Amino acid sequence: MKDFFYITVFVFCSVCPIFVKGQTTDSLREEKPARFHFQGYLKDLHTAAFTPDKGSLLTGNFLHNRLNFKYDFSESFSARLELRTRLFWGEQVRWTPGFAEQADYESGWMDLSWVAVDEPAVVLHTIADRLSLNWRIQHWDITLGRQRVNWGVTTAWNPNDLFNAYNFFDFDYEERPGSDALRVRYYTSGMSGFDLALSRGRDSASTIAALLYRFNRRGYDFQVLGGWYRDDVAMGVGWAGSIGDAGFKGEATWFQPHRSFWDTTGVLSLTLGGDYSFEGGWYIGGAVLYTSGGSNEAEALEELATRQLSAKMLMPFKYSILGQVSKQITPLFTANLSLIYCPGADAFIAFPVLSYSVSDNWDVTIVAQSFFAPQDDKFKNRGNVLLLRLRWGF
Repeated sequence: MKDFFYITVFVFCSVCPIFVKGQTTDSLREEKPARFHFQGYLKDLHTAAFTPDKGSLLTGNFLHNRLNFKYDFSESFSARLELRTRLFWGEQVRWTPGFAEQADYESGWMDLSWVAVDEPAVVLHTIADRLSLNWRIQHWDITLGRQRVNWGVTTAWNPNDLFNAYNFFDFDYEERPGSDALRVRYYTSGMSGFDLALSRGRDSASTIAALLYRFNRRGYDFQVLGGWYRDDVAMGVGWAGSIGDAGFKGEATWFQPHRSFWDTTGVLSLTLGGDYSFEGGWYIGGAVLYTSGGSNEAEALEELATRQLSAKMLMPFKYSILGQVSKQITPLFTANLSLIYCPGADAFIAFPVLSYSVSDNWDVTIVAQSFFAPQDDKFKNRGNVLLLRLRWGF
């Protein structure tokens, strides 16, 4: 009975925007400005994972619903709630040990994640990944609660993103994770200013507290940061600008264990990136990531699916080189190809994406991820994932 209740709630939340949209458009038309804001989307994602081994095909399906709510009490004070609900079913759930526990991963101080249904082949999971209050007045911007603290500058990998590092291959989570934090921003002029964030997880080892300062010099946006990152002292720098017509960005952060501050056990995470847009809809980009604590072993490739990545370890390899090219073939159809090579481990990853916009709020995306690495003295395909996603936004 309880499972049926949660499934009913999920279906209701997925369908109700149709009626909410229709009913609120007329009733709120004369209310200016609107205090209540609502939007979201519903996705249907089909996956097929396989290796060259016969009989290795593993399929999976899930519906992904997102509901975003915001209420403006005044021009300077607002509240936000965003819910992410996913209904998984199929072989991937049945044959993955501890699937529900993996989906229910919750590192925040507040336990806002729960599994409503946990059956052998069906899992229903909901998380509130945004729940916060925001106050803005003059030069101050203060947010308390679960939020996205985005300190990243570059496109692919972000060593400066201490609070919400994400996996480059998790293309379906555009919003990226949130942190339970207090964030205080003070703008001195334009986009220059101070950004202080304090986050506490379920234990003291997950505490992050850091201060960032942004400023502009000679056409470049710079940032410097320092603070406490779990068991480390972190110090970093980032920049974004251009060389001619090409973009040039970079980030670097040094993580030093506070218990051995003066020795050489620290880890450096450094990335450099550039991009260029051509006429006719062509775009090229590239990035290099160096992680001093990374591995040169091909077996580290498996950690991409199992390891919880962080700003300290954005890729399991010591060196990672990314090349990207995209083309807007028509106003509605875009093709993108990302290639990653990890020299020390001789690992290679291909990541093509095709996206077509059916209408203003409907789109179709086809994604492939193929992983290659040496095995038995031969360069072999180690695994593949094909994904088809339908998305309806409201």
